[in-house]
Amino acid sequence: MRGSNRILAVCNDYEACDAVLAKSAQLVKELEAGLSVMFVAEEALFELPLFRSDDLLDKEKLRHEILHKLEKLGVEGAAVFVYENDTADRVALEAERENDTLIVTHFVEDVSAEITRKTTVPVLVLKESSHTYAQAVVAVDTVPDEECLHFMKRIFSGVELTLYQDFQYVPVSATVDPALVPYDISMDVTLYTELMEAKRESFEAFCKEKGLKGYFEVGENGIDEDSVAFAQRQGADLLVIAAMDKDTMLGDAVEDILTKSTIDVLICFAR
Repeated sequence: MRGSNRILAVCNDYEACDAVLAKSAQLVKELEAGLSVMFVAEEALFELPLFRSDDLLDKEKLRHEILHKLEKLGVEGAAVFVYENDTADRVALEAERENDTLIVTHFVEDVSAEITRKTTVPVLVLKESSHTYAQAVVAVDTVPDEECLHFMKRIFSGVELTLYQDFQYVPVSATVDPALVPYDISMDVTLYTELMEAKRESFEAFCKEKGLKGYFEVGENGIDEDSVAFAQRQGADLLVIAAMDKDTMLGDAVEDILTKSTIDVLICFAR
């Protein structure tokens, strides 16, 4: 995850495609990256009456229309692919062709989350009209991965970053059967306090070392609700989910965060 040499723009909804192309064109120019565009017509989700005749999709007509839109945005030489169905699988296969890829797509319930599950590269999911970001909240579940942090700083240079860690604790007593494993519930209090302080100290030390503003909070609700609410309170226009991997509590909450967030979301797994 050294940077981004290629932007992979992914569209399902023709009406939302303009925002995806505009954001992708902006990033292509800023990063001097290549651009590939993939339009996947999900028949069960979106109708395309302008490009269908007798239930057949006119892929070439749709491809030329996308190329025309890119020309108006000042982008030439992009590779444009048009497919039908199986968005996440097609995106995952295409993303594997080059390591330094950033996927840009618009939010589509179920489809967007599936893309993040099946790919290992960063995914920017648009929830608003294309614009330049000013402030990003970076939600983490541990000390941020250096590569992921470097990636964000390069992709969104000039954006004010605020780190956020929402501490969530699952009591050990809730995971064992007292009839099988005797357990002193009071031990949960000790474990909770020790773990919280260790996480807080590590987080605050990292923020101080990197010169970044950071907030450590004890979770009041689910990690999805807390992260979205914090970004709203900060007035952020981008929420970054920088989880260590897809199986952490934060990584597992990606689908709910994508659904609940009203601002754009960047998913950036460390591994």
